[in-house]
Amino acid sequence: MSIALVLSGGAPNSTLMSGALTAMAERGVRFDVISTSGAGAIVGLLFAAPRNDDPVSALRATVEGGVNDLLYDLFPVNFKVFKKPGPLANLYRGMLQANPFFAAACGYKSPMLGTLPGDWAQLVADSLSPSSLSSMSKGLCEPVPWISELVDFERLAGLDFEFYINAYNITDRQMENFGKQEITLDHFHAAMAFPFLYPPKRLNGKYYFEGASKDALNFKPLVHKHPDIDTIVVFDILGIEQLIHAPRNLYDAWIQSIIVPLVANARDDLKLFEAKHNRGKNKRKLLKINYSLPKEHLDQSLDWSESNLRRMFDIGYRSGIDFITEHEQLLLR
Repeated sequence: MSIALVLSGGAPNSTLMSGALTAMAERGVRFDVISTSGAGAIVGLLFAAPRNDDPVSALRATVEGGVNDLLYDLFPVNFKVFKKPGPLANLYRGMLQANPFFAAACGYKSPMLGTLPGDWAQLVADSLSPSSLSSMSKGLCEPVPWISELVDFERLAGLDFEFYINAYNITDRQMENFGKQEITLDHFHAAMAFPFLYPPKRLNGKYYFEGASKDALNFKPLVHKHPDIDTIVVFDILGIEQLIHAPRNLYDAWIQSIIVPLVANARDDLKLFEAKHNRGKNKRKLLKINYSLPKEHLDQSLDWSESNLRRMFDIGYRSGIDFITEHEQLLLR
C-alpha cells in the first residue's frame, strides 16, 4: 500500500492544513510521496524538514504568523509575513533579528493585552524599514525572507519519501515540478512567486511564477512519476466555495479578487484529475479532508488575524483527527 499527500495552495487559511498535518504528525502518519503547491509547500516543508527537527512544534507555530486582532482591525495587513523589498530592507531586518532586545519586545505577551504590545513593536519596526519599492518594481514584497529560519533545505535530499513543489515556467510556458534532490531556497522562491505580491524568480535563465496560480492541486508528479501510488490524500483549502463572500472593505475586496478564480481553479483541477487520470486501471483511492467552517466566521476565514489563524488551525486539527479515525487501518501502517 502506497500513499501520497497533496497539499494545495492557499495562504491566509493555510493553518487548516497545518492543523490537520499536526494531527497526523503526532500519530506518526507517513506518506510515500508529498506533492505541494503554493502555500502548501510551506506546510509540507515544515512537516518534512523543519529546522528544529520537530514537525509538530513547527506546524503548531504557524498560528504565530497571525496579527493581534485589535491591531489587525485597525491595519488589516500581515506585516509578519509580507516584508518590504530590497537589500537595505534585508540588512535592516538582519540587524533587528540579531538584537536580543528587539526579539524580546516582539515576543512579549501581556497578561492584559496578549500579543498586542509585541505585535505593535514589530509593526513600528517594520514601518521604519527602508524599501526599494517603486513603480518599476516587479512585485510588492521581499520573497518570503523568513523561510530559512524555519526549514532546513539541506535535509530534503535525504528524506525517505519523495517531495515535490510546482512552479510555472513563464519563459517556456509550462508547469514544472522540483523534486527533493534539487530543491533549494531559490527553487522555493520560484514556487512562491505569486504575481504582484512577489516578483517572478529567475532560475537557470528562466523566469517562474507560483505554481498554485495555475495549478492549485499538484497531481502532475503522481500521474507521471508515481503510477504505483494507490491512495491519494488531498488537503484542499482553496476549493472551498464558502471562501467566496461579499467583501467587508476595499482590502477584503482585493483578497476576493484573488481568491474567486483560485477557488474555481482548485475545483476544476480536482475534477480534471478524476476525469482524465483517475479512471479504469489507473484509478486510485482519492480521500479528501473536509473542513467545516463556522458560518458566523465565514467572512473572516481569509483574515490574517491571530484569532482566525488559531480558529483555522483548530478546525484543521479536529478534521485531521476525524480523518485518521475514519481511515485508521490505512494511515497507521
